[in-house]
Amino acid sequence: MVASVAIGCAKAAPSPMVQPDNAIIMDVANANVGEFSEADRSRSSALHHFLVGQLSLNDQDFKTALDNFSAVVELTDEPTPFVYSKLADLYLRFGELDKALEAAEIALREDPSDPSNRLLYAGVLEALGRDTEAEPQYLKLIDEFPGKFDAYVLLSNLYVKQGRFQDSLDLLKRLERMNQSDSLAHYYLGRTYELMEKYPQAEAEYMKVFESDPALTRGSVELLRVLLRNKKSDKAKALCERMLQKDPTNAVARKVLGHLMLGESKLDEALKHLVVLEGIEADATDTRFKIALIQMEKRNFEEAVRQLNLVLATNPDHSEARYYLASMYAGSGKRKESLDELFTIPKGNPMFVKARTFAAFILRQDNQLKRARDVIAEAREIDPDDRNLLLYHVLLMRDLKEYRKAESMMRDALEREPNDERLIFNLGLVLHERGQEEEALVFMERVVAMNPQNSDALNYLAYGLIEKGSDLGRAQELAEQALKIKPQDPYYLDTLGWAQFKAGKLAESEESLAKAATFAGDDLVVLDHYTEVLLARKKYDKAVALMKGILERELTPEDKEDEDTVAAYDRIKSRLEQLLKDQPALSAVEKNSLSRKAAPADQRQTSFDRELLMGSAPQANKEPSQGGS
Repeated sequence: MVASVAIGCAKAAPSPMVQPDNAIIMDVANANVGEFSEADRSRSSALHHFLVGQLSLNDQDFKTALDNFSAVVELTDEPTPFVYSKLADLYLRFGELDKALEAAEIALREDPSDPSNRLLYAGVLEALGRDTEAEPQYLKLIDEFPGKFDAYVLLSNLYVKQGRFQDSLDLLKRLERMNQSDSLAHYYLGRTYELMEKYPQAEAEYMKVFESDPALTRGSVELLRVLLRNKKSDKAKALCERMLQKDPTNAVARKVLGHLMLGESKLDEALKHLVVLEGIEADATDTRFKIALIQMEKRNFEEAVRQLNLVLATNPDHSEARYYLASMYAGSGKRKESLDELFTIPKGNPMFVKARTFAAFILRQDNQLKRARDVIAEAREIDPDDRNLLLYHVLLMRDLKEYRKAESMMRDALEREPNDERLIFNLGLVLHERGQEEEALVFMERVVAMNPQNSDALNYLAYGLIEKGSDLGRAQELAEQALKIKPQDPYYLDTLGWAQFKAGKLAESEESLAKAATFAGDDLVVLDHYTEVLLARKKYDKAVALMKGILERELTPEDKEDEDTVAAYDRIKSRLEQLLKDQPALSAVEKNSLSRKAAPADQRQTSFDRELLMGSAPQANKEPSQGGS
């Protein structure tokens, strides 16, 4: 049994993801099974545990990874620095700092040339409060690897904790001269000057950070804070106005400016709306958290995770660190691990609502709709007035076909805010799904009257008029108006093409629907319309080839849950069968195989999904753009 496992592992070993060091490699493929010595068996077993540990780590199964890497240490005299480095990371994750230190120390001793080993060792020492031992490790790292920006920042933070402000400044100025980290050195120089209450110098450094950011957000809170502490209210007002010109929704700038407009006596109130200066004298979690975010931006995810784990090892309640750790797991497809982190953030924590919203989004993607609905309901208990949470809650109810409850919720919200465009639009969608089409159209007319640029409402109205068989001229005008706003939207093109078809403009209809089919991928409602116009224009070969390609594949479970898709598929199937019965010679036409390609992401996602992902203002849901049938 051991021999067979060992041979399999030996064959797997060359994979770059799981390649162990020579210390635990042996050529078991050529070994005589009957002559395996006890040492051979131990080393073979160690290799097996190494591979299992590495694969478990790749799958984010941290407990199994820890058990297997620990087994490697037990089974071999010379486990690799890589194993000890991973053990240190895993112990950090489970908050076992003493064991993490022991593993990190061995990893560093075995491979002192790897800067990540020294940075890890210094970080664990600091997390244990052994700052005087951490300092020479940072210094050695800087001497050997002058471009390692995080070592400078972490050591400067350590100096600040010790009250050695000038040492911190000297180190950061050295980093600034190297120009290795963009505005990072200026940010921490500003922070050090602020702690020293040297506000003019702090202002100058924070201003460099602020001006380097096109969005005028980075460093803005710190800059405002310094200006207010230095009683420079006029400068603070001007800064707020600049920020609001760039982003009229900037809540911090609005609140601070509101207080400043009331006069100098309101400086203290204005300051309350800024992030208070963190107590970096106590620990390095804020600095490590910021470094983790920078590493994420640079796509150095392994180092980002290590820094976040160091933050959480010393401060398990650091909810922002946990949230960003969850985001990295979600981004790498580890959804269960992401949810585990998000659900660790407790009720009452400032990040609770954001964490529950993110969790609901992941659950919806995994089609766990009831659980997603319940999770977003928990978030709404904390923040019942948040419009985005309400609309996402309603979206999940629509997914679950809980239309009555969704309608009731939307009507209650509209009673409180009767002129909210998004509420009116989404109530129209719910009414459409309840089969109350006349009332749905009334609500969409209200939306268009309020905002003639709401392209989804324009498209919805256009298709509704087509379905009623009335005012095809207006339907075409509305569809064309929507396409001026989004010229390549496949569902708007479909609506225009269908209006042209109903009006007998077959050549124009074919052109519009051909474009729609190109952009919509294999959306069956669009293809149903396209095949119908091809048949009307007697382009039988092309229509048959397309319909054969459509019917080549089976409907997915998601397709079968969509009534419009199923109806379109059945129509295409029936149409093809009748056509081949009437014209048997068409059976020889070769199919036009369709590749299953989805519509672009911004067309597939609902508006609130887009808002979650990109922070953009919602423009309405996708559903009516799919033809509205």
